[in-house]
Amino acid sequence: MRFGATFSQRIELIILFIGIIYSIIIFLACILGAIVGLGGGVFIRPIFDAIGYHPVLDIGFFSSTAILSMAVVSTVKKMRDGTAIDVKKALLISAGALLGGMLGNLLLEHLLAAFGTQRPVQYMQIIATIVVLIFSLILTAKSNMRYELKSKLYAAVLGVALGAIASFLGIGGGPINVPLMMIFFGLNIKDATAYSIIIIFFSHLSRIITLGVTVGYAHFDLSVLPYVIIAAAAGGLVGARLSKTFSEATVRKLFQGAICIVILLNIVNGLFLI
Repeated sequence: MRFGATFSQRIELIILFIGIIYSIIIFLACILGAIVGLGGGVFIRPIFDAIGYHPVLDIGFFSSTAILSMAVVSTVKKMRDGTAIDVKKALLISAGALLGGMLGNLLLEHLLAAFGTQRPVQYMQIIATIVVLIFSLILTAKSNMRYELKSKLYAAVLGVALGAIASFLGIGGGPINVPLMMIFFGLNIKDATAYSIIIIFFSHLSRIITLGVTVGYAHFDLSVLPYVIIAAAAGGLVGARLSKTFSEATVRKLFQGAICIVILLNIVNGLFLI
């Protein structure tokens, strides 16, 4: 009995330690994510991969839960602060992202089942993430590329693409949401981040629902979930408050700097997998 109690206490300490580490990472990631519209997943997934305590599917679940919690708090805060959002446009793109999120998650599960091991899928995610991030940097720098798409069909198709990319890569979608929203809808970067977070909310809501239906929530390590949710919500609130005080130029620099950091993180993770 004494051995059992000691073993149980050790497990609790491990959970507490992992929960604290995850909380710090998620809190900081969601602050920056809420400011620049990245969602935080671009930092959470590669860092959790590097820690290596949980498998790929669990990390994707934690990342989506954190992003969802951050998105709710951040969006409510920004709307209360007076950020102008075209609700119809946001819902139309988000509806597409909802479908795209389901497709992206199904693709991830299919690849994991097909390969029978998570390492090849991790390589795929890392390479695809780096390509998407470099593409995002190029598009953000192209300030002369501005259009205003009026077609509802284009908005929905764009939403599907954004949702699928976000869900499959587990990066929150922001790295590609923000520049494409700026280019195709003529938005400045601060407004684009607000729309990005709404899209992120719906795409990752669909991911969590899909995981519950296909895999079941009991499949995941739920012991760290309270740490994930609380840290993400707190980070979203702090990030939304800071976003209000920053200029558009500052947000752009933070966005580009964050993208560069995440590219390096993914390169390092890829090297460790070799």
